Amino acid sequence: MVRTVLWLIVGSLLLPFVSGSAFSADLIPLVDRLGLRTSPHSNACSSPSSSSLGHSSPFFSQSTPCTDSTGEYSLTRFNFTQKREPFNLQGARDMPSLVRQGGSSLYEASNDISLFHEALTAGIQMVYRDPWERDNGATPSTNRMGAQIVLKGKTGSMKYQAQYGYSGLGTGNTSITTPNDRVGGKLAWEWDFPFVTPKIEFSRFTSNVEGDLSRSQTVANQQKFSLLLAPPNWPSLSLGYARQQTDIFTRPEGPLSDAISTESVSANLSFLHSAGKGDWSSYYKTSQSEFVDNGSEEEIGTRMSGTLNLLEPVDLTPQWGFTRRVNSRGTMANDRFFAKLGSSFRVSPTSTLKPGVEFARDLNRYAALRTDTLAAKLGYAYLAMDDSLYVNLLGQYILNQCSNTPVNPQIYDVSLLFKKDVRNYLHLNHRQQTLSLKIAHNQQMNTSSSQTQYGQTSAMLLVSIIP
Repeated sequence: MVRTVLWLIVGSLLLPFVSGSAFSADLIPLVDRLGLRTSPHSNACSSPSSSSLGHSSPFFSQSTPCTDSTGEYSLTRFNFTQKREPFNLQGARDMPSLVRQGGSSLYEASNDISLFHEALTAGIQMVYRDPWERDNGATPSTNRMGAQIVLKGKTGSMKYQAQYGYSGLGTGNTSITTPNDRVGGKLAWEWDFPFVTPKIEFSRFTSNVEGDLSRSQTVANQQKFSLLLAPPNWPSLSLGYARQQTDIFTRPEGPLSDAISTESVSANLSFLHSAGKGDWSSYYKTSQSEFVDNGSEEEIGTRMSGTLNLLEPVDLTPQWGFTRRVNSRGTMANDRFFAKLGSSFRVSPTSTLKPGVEFARDLNRYAALRTDTLAAKLGYAYLAMDDSLYVNLLGQYILNQCSNTPVNPQIYDVSLLFKKDVRNYLHLNHRQQTLSLKIAHNQQMNTSSSQTQYGQTSAMLLVSIIP
C-alpha cells in the first residue's frame, strides 16, 4: 500500500516538469545526478569530482592516485561517516547498563540528489550499528541495519515529502527518522500561507521487521491534520487532529488478536517573552477496541511548562499537568496530577547549582486508592573551560505515601561522577582518552517499620580510549 502510494506521489511530482524546458540542454542527465555513471579515466584524473550541490567529493582529489575505470557504478557522491559512541558513566549503575551507554560503532552513508532544483530532491540514508558486546543468540545482522529513501521538494510556499524506510530492532539512535523495529513510510504536505500553515500527514508502519515468531506484530495506519496560527508578535497556536488504526497480530502472518481505533484532538499555545518562554498544551483522546472485553477508553490531559529568566544568573523551570483516563466498562478511572519546579543557578562560568522539587498524586477512583510522591533534588555541575574536567554531584530524597498502607518508604540517592581528559598524560592519537570514576549510594528506609533498612554502595572506574 505504502509503496504504491509512494510511486503515485513520485509520478505526480514529476508530471509538471515533463515539458520542453524540463529537458533542456543544460539539464544534467538523471544517471549523472544519481552518481552512478562511471567517470572516464581522463576526467577522474583531471580535477576533483563535484556533487550536484557544488561540494567537492572527499574521495577524489588531486592527491588521489588515478586508476583504470572498471566499468562499475561510482559511489563518489555518497558521504560515509563512522562514529564510535563513547562510554558514559552518567546513567550507568552496573556493568550491563554501562555497555548500553556506549561502545558501539555506527556507520552511516548518505546522499542527497537535486533532481529538479528545489522542486524535487532525492535522498538515501543507510546505517549499520556494530555493537560493543554481541549476544549469544542467533540475532540476524539485519537487526542492526537501517535504510531510508526520502523525496522532498518545495514549490513557492508549498512543501511536500515522501519517505520509505526500514530500521532494525537493534539500530538504536541514528539519523534516519524511521522508528526502530519498523518498516514503512509516510507522506507529508504543508502550505505556508501568511500567518497560517496547514499540514497533512499519512503514515503506515509495520513492527517486528525480522518476523520473530515469538513476538506479536502491529500494523499502524495514521492520518494527521494540523493547523498552525503564528501572527507576528503574538503567541503561536497549533490545532491538530489525528486518527490511527492499529491491527495487532499474535505473530507475523498469524491471527488478528486486537484492532484498536484511536482518535485525538490537541491544541498547543506557545509564547515568547524577554523574561522567558512558555507552552500550554491540551488533548482529548478516545480509543475503541473491536474486542468487546476491552471496550472503549477516554483520556484527557493538559500541561503547562516554561522557563523564567527573573535574574541574570538564575533560571526557573516550572511545570504542572493533569491527566484522566476512564473506560466504558467502569473498571478504570485514573487521575494524575503533577507539579515540578526546577531551577539553575550559574555560580560561575564553570559551576552550576540545580535544586528542584517535584510532587505527583495518582488517584485510582475505582479502587479508592491514592498515592503521593514527593521528591527533592540538588545537583552540582562543574565543567572546565577547556572541557578537560567534568564533575557532577546529584542528591535526591523521595517519599512515597499510599492511602491503603501505613508504610511510607523513603529513598535517599547520592551519586558523584568525576571525568578527566588524560590525553595530555597518555599522548595517544585517539579521539577520546578519558578517566571516569562514579560513586553511587542508595538507601531505602521505612519510618513505620522496624525491619532492616536496605542500602547499597557502588563504585565504577572506567578508562575509555576510543579511536
